[in-house]
Amino acid sequence: MKSVLIVGGGIAGITAAFNLSKAGFQVKIFEAVNNLGGRLTALFDSKSGDMIDNGQHALMTAYHTFLELIKECDTLNLLNIQKSLEVVYYDTNQNKSRLFAGFLPGKAGFILGFLMLGGLSINSKINIIKLIRKIENNQINDIENLTCLSFLKKYNQTDEAIIRFWEPFIIATMNCPIKIASAEILVKILKRAFIENLDNSKLILPKSDFKYLLEPLINKLKSQGVEIFTSKKIDKIYFSNESTLSVTTTNGENYQADYIISALQPFSLFKILPEELKPSFAYLEKFKYSPILSAYIWTDVEIFSEDFISALGTDIQWIFNRNKLIKEGLSKTYPFSYSITVSSAFELSKLKQGEVIEMITEDIKKLFPDFSQSNILHYRIITEKFATFIADPESEKIRPFAKTHINNFFLAGDWTNTKLPATIEGASLSGKIAAEMIIDNLNIS
Repeated sequence: MKSVLIVGGGIAGITAAFNLSKAGFQVKIFEAVNNLGGRLTALFDSKSGDMIDNGQHALMTAYHTFLELIKECDTLNLLNIQKSLEVVYYDTNQNKSRLFAGFLPGKAGFILGFLMLGGLSINSKINIIKLIRKIENNQINDIENLTCLSFLKKYNQTDEAIIRFWEPFIIATMNCPIKIASAEILVKILKRAFIENLDNSKLILPKSDFKYLLEPLINKLKSQGVEIFTSKKIDKIYFSNESTLSVTTTNGENYQADYIISALQPFSLFKILPEELKPSFAYLEKFKYSPILSAYIWTDVEIFSEDFISALGTDIQWIFNRNKLIKEGLSKTYPFSYSITVSSAFELSKLKQGEVIEMITEDIKKLFPDFSQSNILHYRIITEKFATFIADPESEKIRPFAKTHINNFFLAGDWTNTKLPATIEGASLSGKIAAEMIIDNLNIS
């Protein structure tokens, strides 16, 4: 039985382990912290008594690879899956609008719902539809070096459409400002989520924190014979004659395997490579990163009744109503609970927590004027400074494939060349690709 050692226990590593163990490989996963899941971790908030994720994670029905894992564990029942795409928007003029694609089946429903969406002129809507049709008909060329903003301008998108429609979508899916985000990635997202199959566009939100989703998956790995080593940080990967030999942990333990997958972030992988190999992996140091700030607030008033809303004209982008979404594990310490997401949070991540909550309060007041900071009974701020790589045109050119120039060394992670942005699905797909490469490699040999 061939063996595989996976360095990194995030979603990429978990997916690789699942596929390899299912194919009969002997698999070991090493994770530096005391639990698997990577950035999908849950925390206990002692004051509220709630379990909270390190950030609100929204999925889409386009996340085929990750959802396959969830299906394997029979935990789809832990997800709120929309019957049709629906997003409610609030702006700073207290206007409410709604995109709902369920009036008619298929593309007709999306087009009708989009035409009925408030806040956009008919000219803006027509130009958006024209652009999507061009993408559908493969009439978009030479965009490799374009940012999203320059791309949208090139294809006659109005300022109104950019601010109220495109920018919220791009920041949410790419965690990157539109003036630097890759247009090539945007086009791939639109094709996958809205053009290839509209069923891919529905949003999915967990009914509980991610701990409840991951636990059955981790148990599944164990049942398939995967050995899981947590709180074991890999210090060095050893190579010889263009093959990997082994890894050592920070406390000096040595482990060998026939294949090694790195499912680490680029900067973490670069640190553990031997000096003689660093020149051939120099691209790892060229990736840049974008932060995500998540705020959990517990209040004495209901701010809104919807499951979640998209905020327009504010620094905060999404507010999720935990009282509506969370079906188990929500304490009764405080009457109402919300999670707030700020993607591409470069400025906010520099502020003190008190300053952040003041800014968030002001933004909520712009949307709901009756709200005040006195309504907040408790809050928790979580910042992931290296949440995702910045998917700009330069990064797209250096994203590596799973197979490296070293025979038995493979890469996984949402930053690898999956053709997707840095999402849960990108991470999961990368792990599946790396696993399939190893399986194919064994079959060929």
